[in-house]
Amino acid sequence: MRFLSLRNLASGETVEFRTAEVRLGRDPGLELPVTGEGSDVVSGTHARVVDRAGTWWLEDLGSRNGTYFNGRKLRPDATEQLAVDSVIGLGARGTRFRVEAVTKGGLPGTAVEEAISPGSADTTQPMDSADDVAAQRAGAAPSPPPAAAQVLRIVLMETKSGEQFQASGGRIRIGRGKECELRPVGPDDTAVSRVHAEIVLKPDGRVVVRDAQSRNGTYLNGKVATGERGIGRGDKLRLGASGLELIVAHLTLPGESDAEPAKAKRERRRESIAAKVVARLGEARRSFGGKGATVFFNEMFAESSRKTAKKVRWAVWSFVFLLAVVVAAGYYYSEWRVQQATAQIQQEQRAALERQQAYADSIRQAATADYERLRTELADARASAAPAAVVESLRVALGDAQERTTALEAALHRAEASLAEQLAAGAEANQAAQAELSRLRSEFSRASATGTSEALLDSLREAVRAAQDRATQIVSQMRAMEGVNLAAVAQANQRAVGLVAVYIGGSVFDGSGFALTRSGYFVTNRHVVTYQGQRPDSIYVTMADQRIMKPADLIAVASPSGADLAVIKIRGFDGPYVQQVDWSGGNAKQGEPAALIGFPAGLGNALDATGTVRTSMSAGIFSKVTSEVVNFDGFTVGGSSGSPIFNASGEVVAVHRAGLSAAVGMGFAVPIPKLIRLLPAEARVELGLR
Repeated sequence: MRFLSLRNLASGETVEFRTAEVRLGRDPGLELPVTGEGSDVVSGTHARVVDRAGTWWLEDLGSRNGTYFNGRKLRPDATEQLAVDSVIGLGARGTRFRVEAVTKGGLPGTAVEEAISPGSADTTQPMDSADDVAAQRAGAAPSPPPAAAQVLRIVLMETKSGEQFQASGGRIRIGRGKECELRPVGPDDTAVSRVHAEIVLKPDGRVVVRDAQSRNGTYLNGKVATGERGIGRGDKLRLGASGLELIVAHLTLPGESDAEPAKAKRERRRESIAAKVVARLGEARRSFGGKGATVFFNEMFAESSRKTAKKVRWAVWSFVFLLAVVVAAGYYYSEWRVQQATAQIQQEQRAALERQQAYADSIRQAATADYERLRTELADARASAAPAAVVESLRVALGDAQERTTALEAALHRAEASLAEQLAAGAEANQAAQAELSRLRSEFSRASATGTSEALLDSLREAVRAAQDRATQIVSQMRAMEGVNLAAVAQANQRAVGLVAVYIGGSVFDGSGFALTRSGYFVTNRHVVTYQGQRPDSIYVTMADQRIMKPADLIAVASPSGADLAVIKIRGFDGPYVQQVDWSGGNAKQGEPAALIGFPAGLGNALDATGTVRTSMSAGIFSKVTSEVVNFDGFTVGGSSGSPIFNASGEVVAVHRAGLSAAVGMGFAVPIPKLIRLLPAEARVELGLR
């Protein structure tokens, strides 16, 4: 009767087995699951003890840290015969088991079968069969252990953890059930079927894998394994579409020998070299310069360490010096690049201003030339007694040209007047701020001289500081506005701005916006076209210098948690649109001048005496610029929701969304790159955006 008794040397627990195979590892489904002290170096399926013809043999199952027999590490392809007091080690410092009792010799049913335990006779010579007993009695040597069956041997390695699983046989089942030879997962992992797949050695010597009607399927090298698929070393086997992935790390067919692992080869090579050195030195050479070998080699090692430390210190200080040189060079280079970039930006800004002015002048000149041409043609037609219809058509065309020229000149005059008014208001605000600053300074001086309380002095200091900051801010705004021709920016772009009227449930809401493309895509705020989540019943847009409202359709609205933006499309649009947009988001700089063009206070302030919609311009500076918000600090912002904000080069850099009531002139805007994801594909293609 087969019998095996093992004692855990750490816990003292003894376990007994009467099965033909005992597997050891951390997997709770094994015959001997390992837990507690030393189990952290034990693989899932680490080793096994197998009964072959009445003799127990120890094998390593491709464990990560190796299996030890009586303190000696087993090779992956080696086996060791167990006897009483043999010690099995799982890893160099892992759990240890001592063999307490083991069956001695014989096959089941033979007369020599008996159990051996400590203290019994003949505990050092295990036997394999009744023939060995007869051979001993005759004085002959016992026969060698029976060879393992000519079967397939395979080692699978998990790709994530590197843990290896080893098995042998003609048919190797893979799954979570106890009947499987390979169990790479625990019994509770239901993603893997109880018997998921099989690796089979065919009669013709081929090795194939086939799915065992698993629930999630078996995949070989990324493809579903249907039927029988050939498998070899390096192939990837996956249990389920996104389940555990195993690599065939080792595959040995019947008649082949397992390849020696690289680590074992290195150890064997080192042992061979050491043996050659010892042989060359000879037994008689025990002294090295009058010293023992141990002392000699210790001194040689210490001298080598001193030399190595000196070289390391030299290398470290050399690296530190080189690093300092590189950092300094990088700093000076970055400073030089900043200066070059600043100069280039200033030059580009001047060129952009010149182009903007030239563009505005070209529009005015073209309109004037068209007017003069039509006036000359009308005079010529009258002089040559042309038909009345021709004269009338020329007269109408002349009137239209004159009207366009007058509108352009009026737009320029309005922009210049608005800028002049804002500069005048800035000068007045500056004078008031300076006067307030002088008054507060005088009060502070008197309070200091009369010995006023420290609390009042602190309050006066804070008031003086705030007044000084306000005066400095006003001076910065005026300096920025005077440095560029914002009137030209307004003249070139104001006709692309429109007044939006939205009808929702019997209520009317209005705001500003601007035409973005030739086909009529128009940008405004989300809160202009929606109200408390309600979509509009209808939308109308009246472009600047026009009297007729045109219907528009809602195309896209940003989510409530996103940017305050919306895109509509004007039906039958044929008007102007903004020519320059800063899609990169890098052309708005803190402290630089800016212009807002829109309709403050909505429809009530937009109509002139003739019922024509006229824009207003607010000039100021960019007080804050980030990837999430652009702050526009101007003298008059008001309720211009949806208005475009331009830089000094005439580029749209942001969309105004709100003003701060507690600080008149402080406006908040959405950076223009936030608009890209909201645009439909047709608009992005028209704008040349990806």
